[in-house]
Amino acid sequence: MNKNRIQYTAHRIQRKNNLFWFLVFIVAINYELLTINYLYCQIHKEQFENGFVFIHQEKTGVGLASVNLFIKGGAVNEKNEEAGVTSLMTQVLPRGTINRNSEKIAEESESLGATISASCANDYIEVSLMVLSENFDSAFEIFADIVNNPTFPEEEFEKEKVKTIAGIKSKMDHIFEVAYDKFNELIFKKYPYHIPVSGYEATVSSLTVVQISDIYRKNFRPENMILSINGDINYERAKKIVEKYFKNVKIIGAEEVVSENISYNKKLQTKPIREIHPSKFQQAYIFIGFLAPDISKQEYAIFKLINTIIGSGMGSRLFNALREESGLVYESSSFYPSRKIISGLIMYAGTSKENIDIVEKKLNEEMNKISEVSDEELKNAKEYLKGTYLIDHRTMQRQSWWNGFWEVMDKNYNYDKKYLEEVEQVTVSDIKEVFKKYYSPEKTITLILK
Repeated sequence: MNKNRIQYTAHRIQRKNNLFWFLVFIVAINYELLTINYLYCQIHKEQFENGFVFIHQEKTGVGLASVNLFIKGGAVNEKNEEAGVTSLMTQVLPRGTINRNSEKIAEESESLGATISASCANDYIEVSLMVLSENFDSAFEIFADIVNNPTFPEEEFEKEKVKTIAGIKSKMDHIFEVAYDKFNELIFKKYPYHIPVSGYEATVSSLTVVQISDIYRKNFRPENMILSINGDINYERAKKIVEKYFKNVKIIGAEEVVSENISYNKKLQTKPIREIHPSKFQQAYIFIGFLAPDISKQEYAIFKLINTIIGSGMGSRLFNALREESGLVYESSSFYPSRKIISGLIMYAGTSKENIDIVEKKLNEEMNKISEVSDEELKNAKEYLKGTYLIDHRTMQRQSWWNGFWEVMDKNYNYDKKYLEEVEQVTVSDIKEVFKKYYSPEKTITLILK
């Protein structure tokens, strides 16, 4: 960042006297510094004959290595009556293998300074490892054993089922979670995203070990896998050990399961959808949104900027209009999830029951004027988005995660840099054109909990 630009930004902070501008200043500096370090890190990518993808990025001198295995699939492939089965499977996955029981996995991992975990998202499953680089080979053997040879012990399955059901019940004590689940049922009712990743109490209660074993066999196949390694491990060493455990695996699990071709009802929405639900909470909560492009669309980066303008940070429109200027809400923001099938631009706010009507009105007003963006506002949004994005790349663990994430979402790991270029190229006219394409008042979906 040159001296004139720093002086200009500092002057703007002083003139505006706004914390948001200070944050923009910080992320702008981090953006340029991190870009210098990030762009010159060499990345290797290789695909084995069985379809398994391996990505490697070396960071010397850190003494650590991060491994992120992404498996295509996730909760999106679940049947309604099996909601939560994939998430439960990932919880039981590290609890026993052909070679180790749960206690032995924990003891060996701890002795190596390694942590191994598994989780499920809408569009993918993830198994991760973090370890001292000097213990990488031994820790990776345990990691591969968990991925390739799980036994899903009945006792561990029952323990995790109880924990999952307790977690689902505890969500009912959080107004955001309750409102968000109900909103997802509205906006994504034609798509599998309407199902909570953790499932429902009734569906999880009925799940069996056979069902989670079936989900494992369906998803944990080499052609569905992307392994990302980042850290103090050179390429030759990493490749050798990955080949040892994954190159010659033809089928992980049992017989091949052919994925179903699912079609979705994409009938156009012709009028607004609005539902009000009573609740036990003293506060009220509101979600308003509309369907937005999935991650594969050209408009993806544009919508990320739209979301930044409307609801990201303390300089966003929602924060200023609903909290700083009027004090109507105790929280308000927006988000635009990265999804494979369809997404949504979603605004939300928590307020008192007495203020819910005026908050709804203001949210709709903000929605209707999203395309009214100035060059200055767009410039600030770009700095904020790029800066926070690259700050999230500070650790090798996150860099490893992003490399694998873009691959499992079918964007290719090099989109990590291209994404920033696309953000920089967005114009005010792009925002107006794209917003008009996807939004009209008739397409809004509103959920009120009060």
